[in-house]
Amino acid sequence: MNVEPSNSVSSDTGFTTKEDAAAGLLGAYDAVQSSDYYGLAFPTISDLIAGEITFRGTFTTTYGVIGQNQALPDNIQIGNSWNIIYNAINRVNYLLQETDKITDPTFTAKLSTQAQARALRAFHYMNLLALWGGTPQGYGYTGGLGVPLRLTPTTAIGTETAFIPRATEAEVAAAIRSDLDFAIANLATGTGNRITKSSALALRARFELRMRNYTDALTFAKQVPAVANFATTAPTGTTAPDALWSIFFSNTDQSQYAFYWYPSPGGRDEFNPGSTIAAAHPAGDLRLPINVVTAATSVTVSGAPYTLQPGTTRKYFRTTTRDDAFNVIRYAEVVLTVAEAAAQTGDLTTATTQLNIIRTRAGLAPTTATTAPDLIKDILLQRRLELAYEGVYWYDLRRTNTVQTALPTYTQTFRNLFPIPLREVSLTNGLIAQNPLY
Repeated sequence: MNVEPSNSVSSDTGFTTKEDAAAGLLGAYDAVQSSDYYGLAFPTISDLIAGEITFRGTFTTTYGVIGQNQALPDNIQIGNSWNIIYNAINRVNYLLQETDKITDPTFTAKLSTQAQARALRAFHYMNLLALWGGTPQGYGYTGGLGVPLRLTPTTAIGTETAFIPRATEAEVAAAIRSDLDFAIANLATGTGNRITKSSALALRARFELRMRNYTDALTFAKQVPAVANFATTAPTGTTAPDALWSIFFSNTDQSQYAFYWYPSPGGRDEFNPGSTIAAAHPAGDLRLPINVVTAATSVTVSGAPYTLQPGTTRKYFRTTTRDDAFNVIRYAEVVLTVAEAAAQTGDLTTATTQLNIIRTRAGLAPTTATTAPDLIKDILLQRRLELAYEGVYWYDLRRTNTVQTALPTYTQTFRNLFPIPLREVSLTNGLIAQNPLY
């Protein structure tokens, strides 16, 4: 048989079968695993700037300055994370374009494939808005800044790759909602390493909470099916059974969390728990030894022995295999979303009930809060402790306009938005506008 060698596949003929579509979807998920995205960087820079992680390593010009809230547009890590997110979006856009062309009647997974792709695209734009968009006050305010909105693939140099300006926050938000609505309508419920209807609903609830649309947040969060035995299961690390969507890593497709958190042998010892997170735990909180390891501790996970080191976390510790999963969204977050949205809309009974589910799991007594403001304060604390090192706390501070209250040394409010990478502004001659005051 004559096989002509090829170093590349034309974008015109790359996806022609259902097998191509399956491979394309796998590639779309693979982008999320990048070390510049959810393999390490994106949640980490979110927690560094929030003070949840203390930087103690050698990457002083990237992670170091982010942890000091002094990031500039030429920060290489910020640029790398921006680039991988847009790379991930382009993979999804190409998958959507090409699967539309496949007419094979045996391609019964077409709608599911496209639904997962659109949920991924919504997730990417949620992250872009979260870090680079909105206003210093938060999200969903008049005049909120967006990001360049690309909904079609770039496959060849020309009109497809022409620079485009930033869309408004409202325009990006509309695209996010459209994609998630499609996913919710065309996926089955469930949990796992792929997006399901359950995780799409949870993402939509997260987005509406972030945008301060509390009624909608409550509506979507209440539709997420409950995880069996959640209320009676004690908190754990990344093996948390309440994960709705977790990113899979393996010995051959590794994450970098344990490598950066743990000392040698096996790690770089770049990160420690933040200076205030241990003290934020109430007395008796079962999450404290998970979030902040203070002494060498032997544990057995799935039959394998591990030694947790002081100054680390139990959430990411597999230094040998580096296969700790990353939980993108968990049912615990959904419960807390119901609680917060209920409190914000006047249903204090539901808010109290849902908050106490989380408190009881953590070994705490029921809340003593009786007013909406006090309930919300407790709910936000529980979110911080329950979702520690999962890249959530910074966006809670931003959406509640409490960055400067929680972090009083952060006096430059323009830094509540990250800088647009210098390359994007320079190459477009300012068509992609820099965030103000950078």
